[in-house]
This record gives sequence, C-alpha cells and structure tokens, in this order.
Amino acid sequence: MSSTVLYLAIVAVWAVVLVPMWLRRDGEAGFSRLLHKKADDTQELTLEEPTIEETLDEDTDTSPAPRRRPGRAAVIARRRRRTTGLLLLTVTSIIVIATGLAPWWVSVPPVLLLAGHLSLLRVAVRMDVAQRRAEAEDRARARAEARRAAAEAAAEDAEVIELVPNVEEEVFDQYADDRRVVGG
Repeated sequence: MSSTVLYLAIVAVWAVVLVPMWLRRDGEAGFSRLLHKKADDTQELTLEEPTIEETLDEDTDTSPAPRRRPGRAAVIARRRRRTTGLLLLTVTSIIVIATGLAPWWVSVPPVLLLAGHLSLLRVAVRMDVAQRRAEAEDRARARAEARRAAAEAAAEDAEVIELVPNVEEEVFDQYADDRRVVGG
C-alpha cells in the first residue's frame, strides 16, 4: 500500500484546521496590514530595513489593540464550519474505505474527532443556555429593582390627605327609629 492515503489525510487536516487558524492570525495583523495600506502612507515597500531616524520619526502606538470577544453569530458560524469540515472528513474516509483504497482503521481518527467535537458542542450548548438564563434572571432582577425604586419614589412624592368627617351634615339612615314615609 502506498502512502498516498497518509498524505491525503495530512492535507485534509491541514485544510480543515491549520488554514483557518493561519487566516485568522493573518486577519489580525500581518499581510493584511501590507495589503491595505492607508493612502496617507508615503513609505514604499522595499526590502531595506528602515533607519533609526525613520523609526523614531514615526509616532506609532506600540501597545497591542485589545482583543474583542467574538460575537455569538461568529462563534456559531465557527462551530458550524468546524462541524461541517469534520463531517466531510469522516464521509471522505468512509468513501475511501468503501472503494478499497484504505483499511478500515483509517476512519477511526475522523470519527473520534467528530464524536469529540459533538460532545464539546453539547457542553457549549449547556453553557450557552446557563448564561442566557443567568442574563434573563439578572434582567428580571434589575426590572424588579427599578419597579421597587419607582414605587418608593412615588410613595415619597405622594401627599397624604386626612379625611375628617363633617359632623354638621346629617346623613339619612333608613333604619333609624324615626320612620318617615317616603312618597306617601
């Protein structure tokens, strides 16, 4: 048996895992900085290293930019891409085995990778649900606090009026001893 299958497996892993990692790292800094130079940049791309005076003249901020956490949509898209890639790798290995190009054990690593990834996705979903539940509880607690504060503020602003009965006014009592006939 030739080592073609081994090379194909290495290329597949490289394409599924390493290329996206390299592209993501390049996206943060690297070649994209050179490709998308600003229009006000007058320095030409040369192979010569800049002199000390040139580097001192440039007022560049050497502190790294703070890394932002990826949004929920980006995380879900990354999970979906990884799941699709692992599923394609597993299907490809099964097809290679079905055609007789490789022994049965070639499908074990992709299947294990897919199973491990799916188990990690289950844990991630549980964590997402717990986080959303905690955020909802925090929002409900904040709303209850706001309502309570509004009620306390309304109670402080309210004027209490004491109602005093007027003793001079006689109220008609139908059960009084002195029966007056109405209408007749």
